[in-house]
Amino acid sequence: MVVAGLSPDELVVFGIIIVALVLFVSEVIPNDVTAIGIIASLVVLGPWTGVDARGAISGFANPATVTIIAMYMLSAGIQNTGLVQRLGIKLAAFTKGRESRALAATVCTTGPVAGFINNTPVVAVFIPVISDLAKKTGISPSKLLLPLSFAAILGGTLTLIGTSTNILASDLARLLIDERTGIGMFEFTALGVVILLVGIVYLLTVGRRLTPARVPADADLVAEFDLEDHLTVVRVSDGSPAVGSTVTGVSD
Repeated sequence: MVVAGLSPDELVVFGIIIVALVLFVSEVIPNDVTAIGIIASLVVLGPWTGVDARGAISGFANPATVTIIAMYMLSAGIQNTGLVQRLGIKLAAFTKGRESRALAATVCTTGPVAGFINNTPVVAVFIPVISDLAKKTGISPSKLLLPLSFAAILGGTLTLIGTSTNILASDLARLLIDERTGIGMFEFTALGVVILLVGIVYLLTVGRRLTPARVPADADLVAEFDLEDHLTVVRVSDGSPAVGSTVTGVSD
């Protein structure tokens, strides 16, 4: 049976894609659950999708996947060293409370760093640092957080490992074009440098005026983002055995 020029197998695959898009956009269920559910659906509907159990999990052994996981581990390790916190102190000293300096410090730091550490974890690691910098500078966090994201995206064009998309594209190129090398580590660095420099200039000039101040600098973030129901305050009395203990020690 063929419907609208499509075979049953194609209809099943397109159906899975549509459901996946709806779930990812609506976030009715967590995205990780959706992703696992898609894999399971492909296997269960194997007679139509042509995917067996081995094929469904083969992606986890893909070199690109392993490389992306390694980049996240590297980012976590750098964060645990305290290097990012020390960098935040240096940035705060450099800005001297001026918005223009804070913006320059944000984009000129995160852009190049994102080229050598996957840009997604770079944004995650720098969010607390830049938020604290915005507070010390007295400007809206969005005036720095949005440029932070844009600079990290632009910085991801510097090297092969700058973004997960580059790594996946290299693996695809290796399979389809050159089975030995794929895309080189610095193959598009020259173009990436131009893109990053143009982007930084734009963010420091035109972009600075267009970036909205979504949250006032002196706003109570707990009230602003309706976090009251997700926070708990615990008061320790003077005679409590927990006095002088760390949170980890008390929980143990």
